[in-house]
Amino acid sequence: MKYKIRVAWILTNLIAATVVVGVMVLLVGFFDTRKKFVGSMPRWWSKWVLWSSGLEYEVSGLEKLDPDAKYVFVGNHESALDIPVAVACLPYNIVFLAKKELFRIPLFGWGMYAAGMVRVDRQNREKAGLSIDRAVRYLKRSCSSVLVYPEGTRSRTGELGRFKKGSFLLAIKTQLPVVPVTIIGSREVLPRNSFKFRRKKIRLKVGAPILTQGLTEDKRDELLRQTYAVISVAKQGTEPDRAGPSV
Repeated sequence: MKYKIRVAWILTNLIAATVVVGVMVLLVGFFDTRKKFVGSMPRWWSKWVLWSSGLEYEVSGLEKLDPDAKYVFVGNHESALDIPVAVACLPYNIVFLAKKELFRIPLFGWGMYAAGMVRVDRQNREKAGLSIDRAVRYLKRSCSSVLVYPEGTRSRTGELGRFKKGSFLLAIKTQLPVVPVTIIGSREVLPRNSFKFRRKKIRLKVGAPILTQGLTEDKRDELLRQTYAVISVAKQGTEPDRAGPSV
């Protein structure tokens, strides 16, 4: 009975948070062209949802970042909780790259557009390239950072999967630093295809920025490998000796 009550409480707050924040985004988002105000709303939503769940989470490494800078945050993906935890912990206006089909959903799609989320077409390489260029233009004119999960899907085993290259090309084209963010414990709290929360603290480790200024597109794979190595080491519970030089 306690479990059913808790699930009902979480779902009620999830719906309420989504409706309240969604209405605010729709009312303000189309007029807030740089998304300076609207960009903070996903944090409100995330903190509301996490508060209702009663989950414990903590972040470390924020002192490595410039509070006035913009970044390409790159993280591992283990659970549906990764997004709200990361957005709640990172004190930046965050947008995501989202597949174009989501923007066709009535109201939901309008809200995503008003919030500044970037539409991505994955049908073929040419259209995917145009999507990256669209994201570059948006990030250059907005106040937003972007959060990307380059594995593309949640890990089934907890092991770090292969990274796709698009987010690293985006970082190079915008010349924004890449910040590795490693989430630990979210899979144990909420496994894939489950809605049963377990008692365990979720930790988010923020790595030092990896500079991209002056890098060319042929350095994309090297940037990917360096970011992958930082996250892989952080998942094992240790910190790399050098997390943040340019590649």
